[in-house]
Amino acid sequence: MYCADIRRALPCFPRQGIFLANENSSRTKGAIPYWVAFVFLVIGAFSWAGSSVAGRMASGNVPPFTLAFIRWFFVALCFLAIGGRETWKQRHLILKHWKLLVAFGFFGVVGFSVPYYVGLQFTVAINASLMNTSGALWIVGIAFLMTGETITRKQSLGVLLGFFGTILIVSRADIAVLSHFSINIGDVMVLVGFFSWAVYTVMLRWKPTEMGELAFLTSMTIFAVILMAPLYVVDLIQGKTFDKNFDNIAIISYAVIFPSFIAYILWNRAVPVVGASVAAMAQYLIPIIGVFLSVTLLGESIQTYHIAGVAVIFTGVWLVSAGRRKANTDKPDADAVNSNEK
Repeated sequence: MYCADIRRALPCFPRQGIFLANENSSRTKGAIPYWVAFVFLVIGAFSWAGSSVAGRMASGNVPPFTLAFIRWFFVALCFLAIGGRETWKQRHLILKHWKLLVAFGFFGVVGFSVPYYVGLQFTVAINASLMNTSGALWIVGIAFLMTGETITRKQSLGVLLGFFGTILIVSRADIAVLSHFSINIGDVMVLVGFFSWAVYTVMLRWKPTEMGELAFLTSMTIFAVILMAPLYVVDLIQGKTFDKNFDNIAIISYAVIFPSFIAYILWNRAVPVVGASVAAMAQYLIPIIGVFLSVTLLGESIQTYHIAGVAVIFTGVWLVSAGRRKANTDKPDADAVNSNEK
């Protein structure tokens, strides 16, 4: 069953290049109180929801290639600051798996961040926030395409509903938009980023198990920065730069500190305390908060097709989740099978 096979990947939440701590992690003496962990989850959701708003604010002010490169360059420095020693100790593993780590960096960072920021030059942050909701559905579909893992009929229906819900949003519920192929290129680029993230998430099944989490994240981020460097050079050659004013520096600082670094630390502290199930529910705060921030900070408006689209997507997410639970229930217990075979 797909979900059982990539359970390490499922806790991943799109758009940030970070994966969650294992809910089975042993609780140490320094474990935080439950209410503090819950606050950490909310802060993480706010941080990631604000990423769409920051990307939209950067439109016309900071070139998308430049924003993506500078963001992850400084994120790499942050990871080096806290994980440099572990990364150095595991350098032999990095050299051994460098091709795989490059692939992780491409699909998890470059393939998501660059199209996402390019897309936000042309579409509104509300669209990006709501389409984020369909991320879990694309992971199921991509896993089927990449690995041939079977999914239940209910999950298949959920993926299809997620697709149609996304089409409702990008077409603005207007069939003429589809018939004339006049879909906003920004929405398409945002979806390209989500598909890249889905590939990365499925690939996590092949993450080298002998590598520590910080060493993996640090090396992956460094490779991603190297891959994005030519794009940054293209911006420089074309004379695309940005004013070093307060607004632009604030946008870049936010992108580096909150969705890429602080949210990761808080999320990984909270998940072992509240469990992955509660943390997963916090994922659904992200589009809601994203819409709220888009309306209050950017002055964007919610349309009927937004509500219809996200309702269809949420239905699809529920079907995929329900189908997974049923499959897990139907799956015979391994210990029982073994005992019967003895």
